[in-house]
Amino acid sequence: MDPVYLAVPHLQQRDRGHCLAACAQMILTYLGVSVTYDALLKQLDIKPSLGAPVSNLRFLEKLQLTLDYKTFGTFEDLHDQLRQKQPCLAFIKTGELPYWTENVDHAVVVVGLDDHYIYLNDPAFATAPIQVEQREFDLAWLEWDEKYVVLSLRE
Repeated sequence: MDPVYLAVPHLQQRDRGHCLAACAQMILTYLGVSVTYDALLKQLDIKPSLGAPVSNLRFLEKLQLTLDYKTFGTFEDLHDQLRQKQPCLAFIKTGELPYWTENVDHAVVVVGLDDHYIYLNDPAFATAPIQVEQREFDLAWLEWDEKYVVLSLRE
């Protein structure tokens, strides 16, 4: 597998439950779509400290975006998306990740991949990307049936 890495701007979430909005803003900024964090909180109907269901991403279609939901994804699928310059918004359970100390449902942006590691912009942390062994990420991702979403500009 050829290493691939996208320079997706990192954004730290402001509060618990804001991961979906922070991830969406990272990808939207990468795509050149200008929208504020506060506008995304409102548009995605983020509840303080609780977050929002993944299905609320559909509200982003108002921004002329196409959302492609995938389940039972593979590293090859992620690699293909990254090679097409498409970061992926992945859903995980954090307890399987070595750098987390709690076990919560969470969203991260997949920005890179090589033979051994996956690179994540994790909005819960100030620095990015975070390098994670593929097997550790896969355990966290498997808890969500390896679900991810690709956001792209509508043509």
